[in-house]
Amino acid sequence: MNVQRAAPSTALSTTATAARSTVSAPPPGFGKGTQGTQVKQLQDALVQLKYMTKEQVATGPGIFGNQTEAAVKKFQADHKVPTTGFYGELTQAALKKALGNVSGPTGPSKPDPKPGTFTKPPVIAAPSPNFSDRGGKDIDTIVLHHTASNNGAGDLAHMRNPKSEVSAHYMVDRDGKIYQLVGDSKRAWHAGKGELHGVPTDVNGRSIGIEIVNDGSGKTPFTEAQMKSLIQLTGYLKQEYKVPMNNIVGHKDVAVPHGRKNDPAANFDWNRLRNGVS
Repeated sequence: MNVQRAAPSTALSTTATAARSTVSAPPPGFGKGTQGTQVKQLQDALVQLKYMTKEQVATGPGIFGNQTEAAVKKFQADHKVPTTGFYGELTQAALKKALGNVSGPTGPSKPDPKPGTFTKPPVIAAPSPNFSDRGGKDIDTIVLHHTASNNGAGDLAHMRNPKSEVSAHYMVDRDGKIYQLVGDSKRAWHAGKGELHGVPTDVNGRSIGIEIVNDGSGKTPFTEAQMKSLIQLTGYLKQEYKVPMNNIVGHKDVAVPHGRKNDPAANFDWNRLRNGVS
């Protein structure tokens, strides 16, 4: 196991390569108290992945302060890297992967899928016994949920446990991997008692349920990898089953009584999703 070293107290060399217009992962080996262009490069990557805002990094030459450290820790927790707050080799490797820089530190991030043209994204089979027949109902709705935790493995195990009596058709983990638990033709148990646009209905019978691994606090970002996978998956399902745009909803929109559910969380980027699949 690689061990990340303690953060240096001195600034990075002023001869370090300036951050490029293409967002990329800088070389590892610095932490809180460090200043320089490599810190700015790290911050730009964290902005790209929605762990920081442009306003948080707009001032200064690139200073690794409290906000940057907090963002690094959140990123590390989401990507199963020790949450030291120090930007070391393990964190750099995870950052490269998250940015889609598989070809090297200057490789571009993968764009969102082109709106209107979708194929089914790769999925990992993880069958759940928690389903029933649709009873002849057509699929015309997609319901998005958050899992209420950041532990994808635990969420997957819960939905595959027959004692839980809950499931979804798909789960999108924080690294962007998509798991399929229930076949589209079957009725997964994800929505409970509900209505659609104010009309009581069997939401489970007519919908596809997608769980997104997120604690639902409204403070934990939905990762860049998740959003790209979710746009591809939702776009494919919308296209495949001719789902109207206004039938792509959150659990909070269909659960009764109103207020019973709040997912997906308040910080979920609905505009990005809708623009991506429209």
